[in-house]
Formats: sequence, C-alpha cells, structure tokens
Amino acid sequence: MLNAWETCVRVAYRFAAFFVLCLGCAAHAQAAASLNLVFVLDGLRPDSVTATDTPNLYRLRQEGVWFENSHSVFPTVTRVNSTSLGTGMYPARHGIMGNTIYVPAVDENRAFTNDNHQMLMKLDEATSGRMVTAPAMMDLLERYGRRMVVVSSGSPGGALLLAPRAHRGHGAVVSNFIPGSRVAYPDSLNDALMKRFGAQPQRGGAKDRYDAIVDWSMEILREFVLTEARPDIVFTWLTEPDHIQHGLGIASPEARASIRNNDRQLGLVLAKLDTLGLRERTNIIVVSDHGFAQNVFRVNVAQTLVDAGFAAAGSNDVVIASSGQAIALHVKGRDAQRIRGIAEFLQKQEWCGVVFTARKSGAAHDGTVPGTFALEYAHLGGHERSPDILFTFRWSSDLSAYGVRGAGTTQTGGTNPTGPVNSLVAGHGGISPWVIRNTMMAWGPDFKRAAVVRTPSANVDIAPTLLHVLGHAEPIAGMDGRPLLEALANGPDHEQVALETRTLRVVNGAYRAVLQVSETAGKRYIDKAWREN
Repeated sequence: MLNAWETCVRVAYRFAAFFVLCLGCAAHAQAAASLNLVFVLDGLRPDSVTATDTPNLYRLRQEGVWFENSHSVFPTVTRVNSTSLGTGMYPARHGIMGNTIYVPAVDENRAFTNDNHQMLMKLDEATSGRMVTAPAMMDLLERYGRRMVVVSSGSPGGALLLAPRAHRGHGAVVSNFIPGSRVAYPDSLNDALMKRFGAQPQRGGAKDRYDAIVDWSMEILREFVLTEARPDIVFTWLTEPDHIQHGLGIASPEARASIRNNDRQLGLVLAKLDTLGLRERTNIIVVSDHGFAQNVFRVNVAQTLVDAGFAAAGSNDVVIASSGQAIALHVKGRDAQRIRGIAEFLQKQEWCGVVFTARKSGAAHDGTVPGTFALEYAHLGGHERSPDILFTFRWSSDLSAYGVRGAGTTQTGGTNPTGPVNSLVAGHGGISPWVIRNTMMAWGPDFKRAAVVRTPSANVDIAPTLLHVLGHAEPIAGMDGRPLLEALANGPDHEQVALETRTLRVVNGAYRAVLQVSETAGKRYIDKAWREN
C-alpha cells in the first residue's frame, strides 16, 4: 500500500505530465491554428440576444457571422445535441436518442435519464465502450496531436457525452461529477482544480438561478484552461437560461437576469483573451442546444397507453423514453401489429402532433404505418437503440404572458392527469420552430465579418467546421454534418449558396400531418412539422 508521501508524489507527477502535455499542445495550436472557443448557452432562444440584455453577444453577432437559419437536432433536447456537437453526427449514428434512452443491456424494463454520468458509464460498460456509437471529435483530435477540453456547469451526463472516453483516460472534462470530491477527469486535473477552485457550488431549487455554478465554471475557463492548458478547442457549457426558463418561463425577469449574467461572464473571457494577447487569434462560436416554448398542456402518456389496453401497468410492454415535447416508444419484441395499433391510436388523440415509425420499404419519407413519417428521414431510424414510434405534441405560435411566441404540450408522469398547465413553465424537445430554431453565431479570424448566413445550419455542423478550420479534412467525409464554408473568411459568397425547402405530407383517413425540411450541400435539415387538422 502507498504511504501518503508516495501518493502525493504520484498525483503531482500525473498533474505535471498533464500540464506539460497541455503546454505542448498550446505551442502547437499557436504555431498551426487559432484557439477555438465554443460556448453553449443552454436553451438560449435567438430572440434573447439583444443590445440591452446581452451587449457582448450582440456585438459578436453584429461583427461576426449570424446564422439566421440555424437548427437544433431533433429531438430538441440537451443530451441529443451535446452528443451531436461532439461528434458531428445525428442520433441514428451516435445512439443518444433523447434525454432518456432505452437500452435493454442496462435495464430491460425502463428507460434511464442520461443526465446522470454514472448511468452513462454503466451503459459504456454494458456495451463494451459504446456509450456513444460514433467517433467523438475529442478522440479524432488526439490522432492529430491536438487537444479539446470540456468545461461544463450543466449536468455531468451532458458533459461526458461531449467527451465520452474521458473517464477512461482520454481527454479532459470539467463538471460536477461527484459533489464535493470530483469535478474533472482525469484524476490529475481533478486534484488541481479541487485544490485551486474548490467544489462546484451547490445547486438551488427549481426556481433558483444557477448563476454561481456558471461563474465557477467560467472562472476555471479563464484562470486555468486559457492561461495554463490552452488546448486547440474548448467547449464551455453554460447551464442557464435553461434551468430557470423551465421553472419560471421564457423572458421572465429571472431568466433575463441569468442571460445577463452569461453575457457578463463572456465579457470577462473576452477581456482575458486581450490580457493574454489571444483575442485576434481566437475563433468564438456561440450556440444553444435548443430553443424553448411555454408548456400549456400536459399528457400522462403512460396512463393513456395503459387505459387504452396497449400495456399493463408496470410492465415493459411499451417502454416510454421521454424528451419532454417528444416521446419515444419501444414496443416489446418490436411487434408490428401493436406498433400500428398504437400509432393509429395516437393519430386519433387531439393532443398528438406528428408520428414517426420505421421507414416503409421503398419509400423516401413515409413510415410503415399510414400517416407517419419515417424515423430514418428525421435521422432517428436504423439504430439498435431507435424507438419503434416517436411522436410529438401539438404546438402553436401563441404569445406567453411575457410576450414571446411559442406554446406546446409536454409529457407528465406519476398520478398527474392529462390537462391544461396553469403556470409559466416552459420546455422543449418537440418539432415546432420555437424549439428547433437555436442561437448560432461565429466571430474570429477564420470567419467572415458582419455577415448574415441564411442557408440552413445545425449543431451537427459545428464539429466538421472546427475540423476544417484546423485543417483536418479526413474525418469530415464520414460525418452527417458539413463544414459551414459559406461562413468562413475564405469561403463562397454566403448569398450564393443554393438551398431548397420541401413540404411533405402524410395522410391516414382524417389525420393529416406536414413535415418541412431544408436542403443544402446535400444535407437535410428538419425545419418543423405539424398536424394539419
């Protein structure tokens, strides 16, 4: 057994090795490429970027590139999009189908939430290292001698999905993994950060802002990552305004205060870059993982399916994996007759929106059940973890009490009844433009100045764009996303890039649904979908 002195020496040696490696990578980055900072502001709607509340973000948007037609990956939830940001792939490739997922190797009877990194590590163990089933950008960068660091004030599960092998010794990620004792992987980084910055502040309640947690992570970014580690790419995840918008509503005074705090922290980072002489050699990309809409109705899906006779209470006849405004259903044995029965039952419910099932043989966008769209067409089908049915709820463009558009329906559980929601709580996950449209802007030496890009873009495009900027074209060809060439300083005229918008329809008796997609450079983006009748 090691004595205390030997343990300290080993920890110090590991930290020194990590520190030297980071400095070496920093030297390489300065010689070969600019520093690339990606800020993910969880749940920030594009209309929240204003000169009054967000002067720093507003200036970056005005001076750099504003992506007017940017998309969240559907289902429009955090962990789907964190994985797509970290891989350049859609769920059909990376395997994270929602904020909860069903993997029988982990639990045969129920889906599990992936905000918990320990459940993700259990998934990784049960699937022989296939937590994420697509190559992660962090691993791709290692092949080229480059480094990426993740700093997150969000859930540890979301952070780990950006760096899915960090717990196995590959990569560096900061998050609140074990409150009070582990804030990072690898161990050497955890020891250094705990000693210097202490544990992450405790989270508040449902109606408390998480500003202190955001501030803690941003201090680590400024005072350690930028000054000492200096990797090629840094993903920094700011957990607000997502949390407070869920609890108190979009554009509530508390939500606007959290957004102002985010902007203040971004200003501190910009000032730090000036101090370090890095400002003019740094690319800054700001995105949000999804938009937001007020919840005005809720549906107890589990009870509804039990009452309709499709599942016995407490059984795994139909396993529900919720993404809030989008619900995945896994039918036992993938029984085709039961799948059709459930899908057609859903189409008769007033609250049901658009339904997806596996692709009909020989069809492009039609699902196997009449009146459904193909899961594959929405980048969700053909994976071993794909659901048998995915459906959304109805939505509208109604105004909230705070004057923002976008309203919808969400799932509820337990003994909560189906019915109206009498509060300002908000959510996402669905397929309305209010949750699909996300924030995206880019500023820096590799990007155009004062440009508005109207061609479609998405979170899945961030990884290939970064790899292109760093000069690594080889892995881009295998990605679902594309490098956003029209936004780059040496790219094509952004007004001369062709796009096509298509409106598709499906019908089953009285039920009619519409799916709108946009296409550019051979890539398909889901714009919105709705029920017509």
